Amino acid sequence: MIPSLKEDWRMIAPYITSPMAASIAIVPAFYDMIAKSAIQRELQPPSMNATNLIQGIKSGIKAAPTVGTMVGAQMGLLVLAKHVLTTAFPYFAEDAHRAKMWLELTGSLTVGVISSPVLAIYNGKTMMPPWSIKESLSKFSLKQAGAITLQETGFIAGLATGKLIAVPLKQLCGDYKAVEYIAAAIAGALGSLAGHAGNTTLTRLQACMPITNLRQLSLGALRKARGNTIFTVVYKYITETLNAL
Repeated sequence: MIPSLKEDWRMIAPYITSPMAASIAIVPAFYDMIAKSAIQRELQPPSMNATNLIQGIKSGIKAAPTVGTMVGAQMGLLVLAKHVLTTAFPYFAEDAHRAKMWLELTGSLTVGVISSPVLAIYNGKTMMPPWSIKESLSKFSLKQAGAITLQETGFIAGLATGKLIAVPLKQLCGDYKAVEYIAAAIAGALGSLAGHAGNTTLTRLQACMPITNLRQLSLGALRKARGNTIFTVVYKYITETLNAL
């Protein structure tokens, strides 16, 4: 890259890398997100054939701006939330693993609650046919916000567990790039599974469907875990590639 352009890129990269990476990463993962929403509503998911996979990619491209905006807003809010928390509560500013972990957890939950309408909009995009922003917001409720908070809590806890696996995995297999991606895939899957009950609750609330037994909370879990794993790995690759420019 030309030096002047490289300097310009470094100035704007922190603000656009995450939204760009998320917009790209959701495209190959979106078929599974459509399938999980269908299963959560106890409908037949689209079969895995060329036509439906292509349709999933097209739907992912249409959803990409929403996902990019959502991730970009969340990253910006997370920086702000962390700043407020470290200023208001000195404990969070301590240079210790436990303090950093609680800062990450508290900050992410705060962002999850604030951005819950946007997360509801994104989930509406996985319905077939996809919901418009207006439709998702017209159905939004405090119960949905609570389900999203549950989803984000489980997701963050799952990610934290997945990241802990990276350390022994590197010790066992060596400090290779492939091991990093395997660890990222594990973290993405665990985060998805841990937050899935909240996501299923959200989908069924949006569809005005009751939850009558615990089994229903697991509907679509494996499809969502696979989609989230694809998203996490592609997001990591695109982010690292853009940051290396």
